[in-house]
Amino acid sequence: MDLWVQLIGTVGFPIVACICMALYVKEQSKENREDIKLINEQHNKEMTEFKDQFVQALNNNTIALTKLCEKLERGEVIKWN
Repeated sequence: MDLWVQLIGTVGFPIVACICMALYVKEQSKENREDIKLINEQHNKEMTEFKDQFVQALNNNTIALTKLCEKLERGEVIKWN
């Protein structure tokens, strides 16, 4: 505690406040990196587990889009359900 009082007295409050805020930002950045790493690991695990379902959905959407484009090229009227 004496160190902080001495620092404030010698270099002034703004400089000590900036140093404290820099330390806080550094700590928050470290925690955020750790959180993001955990989230990315969880996301990769989920994507791996459901890979086949995503591939099937993408293939189904590709087929539907291809059929839609073919109908538009032929000038057919598209009925929406």
